[in-house]
Amino acid sequence: MRKKMMGVLGAVALAGVAFTSAPAVAAPAATASSGQVSTLAACQGEKIKARESVKIRKTKSVSGTALGLFPKGKAGCSLKNEKAKWYDDKCGQGSDQWDYISYNGTKGWVPTTCIVLA
Repeated sequence: MRKKMMGVLGAVALAGVAFTSAPAVAAPAATASSGQVSTLAACQGEKIKARESVKIRKTKSVSGTALGLFPKGKAGCSLKNEKAKWYDDKCGQGSDQWDYISYNGTKGWVPTTCIVLA
């Protein structure tokens, strides 16, 4: 029996698995649909979802620097809405409305036509 146990432990060691007596630390709760940590509980604005995948921009302009991506179907938080330069055909519509959002730690502007209330 001891030989079998040593064989198993040796295989575990070769696989790079370590056993420790340290207490387990619970990971932050993940959302069921996204698999990422949910920041929506701390949302200080309106809870939103992306209608289509859209770039989060530094300024209220389709040519503004892209800071990240707000993927289709993912949830975020809209912190404010403002008018700016007209944009054509973003997510199927044109408008002059932009939302300042927070998604997965990134804050920036997206066309309002690309989001819906969650």
